[in-house]
Amino acid sequence: MNRKLYPLCENHLFVKAYRKGKSGVNKYTAVYVLKNYRTNKDGTKMHTRLGIAVNAKLGKACQRSRVKRIIREAYRACIADIESGYLIIIAARSASFGKNVKSTDIQKQLHQTLGKLEVLKK
Repeated sequence: MNRKLYPLCENHLFVKAYRKGKSGVNKYTAVYVLKNYRTNKDGTKMHTRLGIAVNAKLGKACQRSRVKRIIREAYRACIADIESGYLIIIAARSASFGKNVKSTDIQKQLHQTLGKLEVLKK
């Protein structure tokens, strides 16, 4: 099972996913999904790329880093069920900054949201 994360770092792809992609919201995160129409040189779908957005108004640097780590681990738990060829942006909401929030809590909510956005394998 490949649990490698492929990061999404380019600003223009974030903007494109926000404007043209589908979105879903849960208690801890907002998820934006856009189908990546680019392919590899051999014609196969590209890997699904993940971008994590955490607003600076929600907490200091240490808290934001903790939330990013938790979201990344929750995504890793779902990665086996996600199809290839998508751009996924997960934006943290204020509820994810709670002291008792664990990656399993976010993972359950994230899995449901990704299912609603039709990103999971059938």
